[in-house]
Amino acid sequence: MRRAKQLKFDASTVAFRHVERVRPYAYRPARYSGTFLSRDVTPEAPSQFPARAFVVWTGDNDMSPNRQANVDRIRTRIGLPVELVTPATLPRWIVSGHPLPEAYEHLSLIHRSDYLRGYLMHHHGGAYVDVKEPLGSWTPSWERMSADPEAWVTSYRASHANWIGKLRGRLGLDILVHYRLMFGKGGFMMRSHTPLTAAWLAQMDAVLTSKQEALARHPGGVFGDDADYPVSWTDLLGRILDPLTLKHLEHVRHDDRMLLRFEDYR
Repeated sequence: MRRAKQLKFDASTVAFRHVERVRPYAYRPARYSGTFLSRDVTPEAPSQFPARAFVVWTGDNDMSPNRQANVDRIRTRIGLPVELVTPATLPRWIVSGHPLPEAYEHLSLIHRSDYLRGYLMHHHGGAYVDVKEPLGSWTPSWERMSADPEAWVTSYRASHANWIGKLRGRLGLDILVHYRLMFGKGGFMMRSHTPLTAAWLAQMDAVLTSKQEALARHPGGVFGDDADYPVSWTDLLGRILDPLTLKHLEHVRHDDRMLLRFEDYR
């Protein structure tokens, strides 16, 4: 089954790589009625785009030597002030009146990172980068986005159809066909308090509320290895951000100078 799925996404990667040349995407709200895209979420504060990059480590466990080396590489290479958010430093970033949801403590460490990148981008803005090695400086990308007030998010472009959040129905089909419009989730820049970040955070909260009781019974540990752990791999990232990319495509920018090294990072 896994091999068949991989072949499907390999084939889709080739088949749809240049689809925008012959069938450019156009967002049609009626096509996605009944999905969370039909709800508009209004930001509650002015948007900001500070020059900083968040790195998140959500557990009390020590980083591996490779992970620590990647943090050092981020600090020296990315070209932006770096804020390392850990359980010890997290309280300084929690906004009054906007606590973390109760279900947060039951998430796997991976999904805590997923949630926090959305929380930090919505309330604070700037950049987020996984604990992976950046291939180059992000300063030119930050300067480009800073000069473009209509840009809400900038990241590298999805290069494989398997990078998307898999969804059923018309929404899932459109994301697959137009996978090259999706942006990378391992590292990006976002303006705070945009309709995109507001909708991302609101939908994550809705997902966690719906799964709160199940999460309490089957917490995620480090990787969510419990067979009954109720949050799937892309529930808080691709399955929310890819639909929002379609909805807010005019505010999404791609910049492959922000690519990371995805091999041997653990």
